[in-house]
Amino acid sequence: MGAKTKLQYMGKIIALGHISLDGYMSDLEGKIDIIKMDEEVARYVAEFWKGAGGTIYGRKTYQLMDPFWPNVKKEPAKWPGWMVDYAEWVDEAVKVVVTRTLGSVSWQNTRLIRDRIPEEIGRIKAEVKGNLLLLASAQVLAQLLPARLVDEVVVTVWPVVLGAGNGIPYFKQLPGRVTLELQEERRFRNGAMGLRYGVVTK
Repeated sequence: MGAKTKLQYMGKIIALGHISLDGYMSDLEGKIDIIKMDEEVARYVAEFWKGAGGTIYGRKTYQLMDPFWPNVKKEPAKWPGWMVDYAEWVDEAVKVVVTRTLGSVSWQNTRLIRDRIPEEIGRIKAEVKGNLLLLASAQVLAQLLPARLVDEVVVTVWPVVLGAGNGIPYFKQLPGRVTLELQEERRFRNGAMGLRYGVVTK
């Protein structure tokens, strides 16, 4: 019998973004105060990261995550339980950073990808046991969706409109049309909605 292949896993890549009603993921300065995360929405997001194998970030998103989440893990008494749970998970998870400018990283289990991005992400997708979450990172999403590497798109839509030109769009950099199929919708008490779509590849 031949050697075992690492292609046995092949979990999904799930793009997870938080957006305003008009499709922005932050204001022009990168502030994400449109997101009013609470325990109910955090439980919804946890349905995607629990049991997943890792995360994918662009450089800007990664630099928001590190050192924030490692610090939460170091001082758990200061934070809500749902934040501590996520901090513990992401610290151990595989973390993939797509960047051409970041020289090095210190967060454990972090890999850098500088070129051949769809090919490298495809290889990691085949190797990592469990799903991979692509968090925010609009530029990376714009490369992976056309390459048919993203299986699901999940957005929480927040009840705020930033107005034309007042934010950074989540989908603006996509080079063409992508057809999605609604799989689930969730309404939250704070007025946000969770929308889960499968990517139609036919």
